[in-house]
Amino acid sequence: MASKKSTKKKSSKAKSAAKKPAPKPAKKAPLPNKKPVAVAKPAAPKAKSAPAPAPAKPAVAKGVVPAAAKAVPGKAPVPAKVVPVKGVPPAAAKKGQKPTTKRPAIKVPERKPIPAGPSARSQASGSKILPREFLVDLAKAVRKAVRPLVLSLKGREIVGQAQSGDATFEIDMVAEKALLAFLKRARKSVAYYSEDSGYTTFATGHPQNLLVVDPIDGTRAARSGFEGCVVSVCSTRVIERPTFADADNALVMEIVGNRTFYAERGQGTKLYVDGHQRKFTLNTNHDLEQLTWSMTVPARPAELIFPVAARLMDLSSLKGGFFACNSTSYSLTRLVSNQLDACVDFANRFYRDIPAIVKDQFINAGRGNVVGVCPYDFAAGLLIAHEAGCIVTDAYGDTLEDVLLLDSSETNNRSIIGAANPALYEKLFGYFDTRIKQYEDLLKRRHAAVGAAPATK
Repeated sequence: MASKKSTKKKSSKAKSAAKKPAPKPAKKAPLPNKKPVAVAKPAAPKAKSAPAPAPAKPAVAKGVVPAAAKAVPGKAPVPAKVVPVKGVPPAAAKKGQKPTTKRPAIKVPERKPIPAGPSARSQASGSKILPREFLVDLAKAVRKAVRPLVLSLKGREIVGQAQSGDATFEIDMVAEKALLAFLKRARKSVAYYSEDSGYTTFATGHPQNLLVVDPIDGTRAARSGFEGCVVSVCSTRVIERPTFADADNALVMEIVGNRTFYAERGQGTKLYVDGHQRKFTLNTNHDLEQLTWSMTVPARPAELIFPVAARLMDLSSLKGGFFACNSTSYSLTRLVSNQLDACVDFANRFYRDIPAIVKDQFINAGRGNVVGVCPYDFAAGLLIAHEAGCIVTDAYGDTLEDVLLLDSSETNNRSIIGAANPALYEKLFGYFDTRIKQYEDLLKRRHAAVGAAPATK
């Protein structure tokens, strides 16, 4: 111990000579009036009692940033920290791969519990949420007006175009008139937003509550007398730029059938059959060969969506079942009724990823407009599915809570991957994420080849 204390008082040259096993001259002399600092590997700090021999040149790996540029007299140097590159594992970062901010391809998003009661922004408005009975009465009024037309196959004529670019049929106009008449009779301080009417209010002063309504979600099924049509109603408060996260409660009522689905944020989902509450159980199947699922198809370019879904359709069509569907709220509530294991609408991902390549295809499928799933299409069904315990995200695996409820423009259209259980969602998201990327790469190569063709002549 005495020899170690004495070496601290010696000069730097004497110190290094005493410590080194062989007399090896140092390549660089330490700076005057400064304590010599032993150069260590980035992850190892200098030991005060027995400093390690200094290597010739300190190696600094890529992605490692020294914690301190200069040594502070009297203090040991802080070990260097490794700064990970977001989205890229350390080995890939060393090879110079480009970082990506996308989440892993196959990952079930954590389903955080939804807090009970209305959102903080809704609570700040000071008004109460609309009761379930009010939503039920509204849906019944619309259903009463349109059900005879559905069963008699009437109201099929096209009479206009909605704000989203979708076609408006005569039966849609009957439903809108029934909605308007009900709200006038109710004399409540409410505003509503619908597919054909846009934003409308009936209050003399400032309305307290806002309804996002699709009087007939699944009009093409309704005009043909099929079951897949519903009245879809979502309620929130009158606040600035409301999103799905601000939805208070929601109701979806079948037009042909006898089921009604109701959900209140943080309070779960209830299923009613002929007005009587019934218990429900979500399907636990995650075998893709036995998958029963639907894909939304109206105005989605068939040459984009069917090549992506083809392998899964072939795999599941014998022991499970595939259904082309026209109503998002209908499909989402079928997860709750145990009629479907999953439902998807992924076309919008193509439009977001490679718009320059696919926009003409979307315009052609939409007969002059880019048509996709709008907020009023899925707001009610989404809250009901979430509260029932289903996993529903967009085709990137991201939440839909930031979707603006009052924006029907093409920039606010979204995609949907929904499943009745997490294990099935994991397989579905992995399949569609991989297939979409593969097909987009193919489209990019074709587009590049066409663009380069004139130059090669």
